Amino acid sequence: MDEIRAFQLIDEMDTDLTGILQDHFFNPEVFTILDNVDSGRREIDSARGKISEAVWLRLQGVASSVYSGNLRRGDVSGLYDVVSRLGIHQTKVMIMLLGFQQSDSKDRETKIIFARSFATSVMANILALQMGFREASAQRAELGGLFLDIGRQMMLLYRKANLPGSSEIDDAFIETYHPYLAVKIIQRFSLPDYLQTIVLAQTMVLEENAVSLTGVVYLARAMVRASFRKYGNRLVIRCETPRPGTDTSRTLEAIIRDKFHMAELDDHLILLRVPRTHEL
Repeated sequence: MDEIRAFQLIDEMDTDLTGILQDHFFNPEVFTILDNVDSGRREIDSARGKISEAVWLRLQGVASSVYSGNLRRGDVSGLYDVVSRLGIHQTKVMIMLLGFQQSDSKDRETKIIFARSFATSVMANILALQMGFREASAQRAELGGLFLDIGRQMMLLYRKANLPGSSEIDDAFIETYHPYLAVKIIQRFSLPDYLQTIVLAQTMVLEENAVSLTGVVYLARAMVRASFRKYGNRLVIRCETPRPGTDTSRTLEAIIRDKFHMAELDDHLILLRVPRTHEL
């Protein structure tokens, strides 16, 4: 397929699939309200009614989980609380991803892609913090990991709904062009430009003296993919046994477990406890 036809298909998928999302899972006005710097609690909470009930319940669950950094946890009562917990850009991306998943919630492949993306975002955040990046950068890594495969997910949904058995949108086409569809979504919904850098890199990026933030995201994706291949679409992590007297509700193990649980992805996570290094 020549590139002209490839990008025609990308334009068609961008228009058709975002239309489906907006018709069934959220009114685009919700993003306009979130992007307005003058929007307060009342305006943002009122936008809750512009999100479908199914997507809202999942979004509310994700925002209620433990997050690294300030380690806040607890129920959220409205969309303003969700945005305060997740940030505007991550809230927007989660609404889109959950909408795509809900549009074909019984499809196994769709669920696996979402689980893999979520796992990548969790690991990217953790790795960034452990490598010494500031919390704001770690949040960028988390969002980048969440967004890496959104183009792939959209293309699979489009092929299944519109062109089953298509010789044009085959696996090779998806592997090659899904980042460009992701870029269209970034531009359409006014997401940060750094996401384009991340999704278009498609490989590890090394700076002169360090791994770049983009490199951290792709390292996280490689770890998650390897685990999913080996362990039947599960992220398997070995965590050190907590020290006596440790508040186990605030450990890294608890953070990871709670994130997966609130995203309804418990069956894609296995946490194993191992002795602490000095105990070996």
